[in-house]
Amino acid sequence: MGIKERQYWRDFNILVDGIGNLGVSKKLETPKIEFQTGERDGAMAQKDVIALIKALSAKITLNEYNAEAFTATSKQFGTAPTFVCKGSMTQGVSILPVLIMLKGRVEVLDTPIPDRSKEVEMTLDIAVTAYSLEINGVKKIDIDVDNMICIIDGVDLYTELRNHIQ
Repeated sequence: MGIKERQYWRDFNILVDGIGNLGVSKKLETPKIEFQTGERDGAMAQKDVIALIKALSAKITLNEYNAEAFTATSKQFGTAPTFVCKGSMTQGVSILPVLIMLKGRVEVLDTPIPDRSKEVEMTLDIAVTAYSLEINGVKKIDIDVDNMICIIDGVDLYTELRNHIQ
């Protein structure tokens, strides 16, 4: 078995449904999937992982000034915008397509600070209500807070819970 080659991210093209092309992102922080925990005391304490996900957030850093970022930020009422992030990663001579979808409202818009000879950046912090990750055509994560869906690697963690409350 040979040594696996390293993987490298390439830039992401960011589109916003119903708004347009937001630009190219040099840095994209996807939501951390962090479960709630509880701790039991006693002679031997134990930490339990509870299958409840903490609030999701993401951060998109654009390497350009783009007026569409203001339009995305203004969508605070009604349907939240969906950010479609198309990119890829390389591994040796292989190129793997990556598709990330984030639905949510812009929580923080960090506009460019004029600094001569510095690269322009705009940052959007997003309070995420839906998140999906697809690598090489295979969906790995599909989370939808509003519809209580949490599918990770094909396993729906909330099927039984939804059946109890619907």
